Amino acid sequence: KQWYQRRVRESPYGGGGRGVASFSRELECVQEKAELLQEKLSSLEQRHSEQSKELDAFRATKMDLEEKFSDKWRVLELEKEQTVRELAKYRALLENERNSALQVQGQLESEVRELQSQLEAQKQQLTNQTSVMYELQDVLSSIQQRQNERSSVCSVM
Repeated sequence: KQWYQRRVRESPYGGGGRGVASFSRELECVQEKAELLQEKLSSLEQRHSEQSKELDAFRATKMDLEEKFSDKWRVLELEKEQTVRELAKYRALLENERNSALQVQGQLESEVRELQSQLEAQKQQLTNQTSVMYELQDVLSSIQQRQNERSSVCSVM
């Protein structure tokens, strides 16, 4: 009540009855504004609540996506490591196969040289045998010719 009386005295309309009516209208305006502000505040609080829920949902989704990404990243890293190990294993196998192939190639080349050498020796031996055969044929021919000559000398006598 004191506040009301002080307000009436300080009113620009004076302290009469007319000031009270003005004050009442002013009070009604203030109350209407207060009600409007209260409604606006309620609306803002509701919007804030909704946005907070959306933000929480977004954060949960974000965390879920980060977790999924992290899981997929770990899987990819594991697959990469496994692939690198398998690649190293296959490279080692390939290197062993290459070394084995080179070794077999060397052995085959050595065997080919040995066979070529044996072939050359047999060829030379065959050539020598052929020469001996021709010489023997010549000797045989010569012997036959002498026998023929002796036979013809014996028949003349």
